[in-house]
Amino acid sequence: MLVRSFALDPRRSSLSVMLMLLVLCCCSCQGGNLRNPDGNPWPNLYAEDPVTRIQTIHAIQGTDNRSHLPHLFPLLNDSDRWVRFNARSVILVLAGDRRNSAPPYDYLAAPQIRRKSVQEYQQWWNQVFLVPAS
Repeated sequence: MLVRSFALDPRRSSLSVMLMLLVLCCCSCQGGNLRNPDGNPWPNLYAEDPVTRIQTIHAIQGTDNRSHLPHLFPLLNDSDRWVRFNARSVILVLAGDRRNSAPPYDYLAAPQIRRKSVQEYQQWWNQVFLVPAS
């Protein structure tokens, strides 16, 4: 009886249609915003599902290999805040003793600030890890 009254009431049905459209719109905005560059050994960093991206970030941490760090820098500006948070955390873990020299970063900052952070992290990486020892 309740189902019939809900389906027959035009105000409720239009409200439910609008609610479904809003949910679909929000879900589509949460997809991955990155593309897998050629030669990246971690294609799941660019998966549509943020959970898959986070799992891949932690798989990179499990390798304990700093050479994979540059693949995480673009994720500092990912559309999902938890992807951003985990990427930064793993960057710091893999940086080891040099993590204290990492640039400041706010995973909740506005996108334009996060884009600047990606550049700062790439510069930091080049200065700290790619400079040959003298």
